[in-house]
Amino acid sequence: MPSILPPAERRSVVLVATYAALSLLLLVIGDHLPVSWMRGTGAFVFEPLDRFVLSGDRLFAAWRENGTLHERLTLLEIENAKLRAAGAENRQLRARLGLPEWHGLTLKAVEVVALSDEPTPTAATLSAGADLGVRPGDALVTSDGLVGRVTEVWARGSRAALLTDPNLAVACEIETTGVNGVLRFSPSPAPRLLLSAVPLADTIRVGEDVMTSDLSLRFARGIPVGRVVRIRRDATGLMQEVEVRPLAMLSRLRHAFVVPGPVSATDGSLPRPRTEFEPVRTVVAPAPPLPAGAKPAALAADSTGRRR
Repeated sequence: MPSILPPAERRSVVLVATYAALSLLLLVIGDHLPVSWMRGTGAFVFEPLDRFVLSGDRLFAAWRENGTLHERLTLLEIENAKLRAAGAENRQLRARLGLPEWHGLTLKAVEVVALSDEPTPTAATLSAGADLGVRPGDALVTSDGLVGRVTEVWARGSRAALLTDPNLAVACEIETTGVNGVLRFSPSPAPRLLLSAVPLADTIRVGEDVMTSDLSLRFARGIPVGRVVRIRRDATGLMQEVEVRPLAMLSRLRHAFVVPGPVSATDGSLPRPRTEFEPVRTVVAPAPPLPAGAKPAALAADSTGRRR
């Protein structure tokens, strides 16, 4: 008896029946099949194909990366040419104005052996010491910006106070406006870096960069320090309190650079304000003894405030 189904539908029925039979067969004898042997055979058979596909994918990725790197290289060459032109123009202008030439920073690579204090590190132990020319007062920087200042130097090691040390103060300025202030770490109520001594009349915006100032006696000028994240009035209401986020990751230091500190001026120029120095304890000398019969100045005034 001829089938009432068309040829195409008969083939579909046969395929469905075959798949159903194979499924039932696998359900029955699936636990008895040599799965490990079958996986090994499949890996051996398809390994050349996998290598071919992987090689093609890597080749395509390398081709795309090559194009991206060529584009970046071209942009960097253009930017480098602009910087060289700007550098030449800067030297000419400084020469006409009679300003000294700008000298680059001398960097000495060091390894950060250990960080002190938790959870916010305040000091770092360095692998370089007096044997490599490290001196107390040298600045510690990374590729991102300022990290701290060398405080102790040994024969083959040294110790640096980080920006998170409350005893470390840095004279800084806003890069765009030149507003000056003193950067210190405040551990409470929340650990943060604060730029203080900023008058209310000075204009500062969130997002502006902070760098070391020319008023600094401890650090060279122009070292990046951080970025302004919040501005508010201080407790007195007379000054601005600027919160700064450091550019360098102080809790993840592995390698850094030591920069020699600025040399004190000996040419008779005007002294700069000592904004970074800690308060000095003042000792009051005892008053000289009064002559016989003399009265203290406070007792020599009458009830109206006039002296007798």
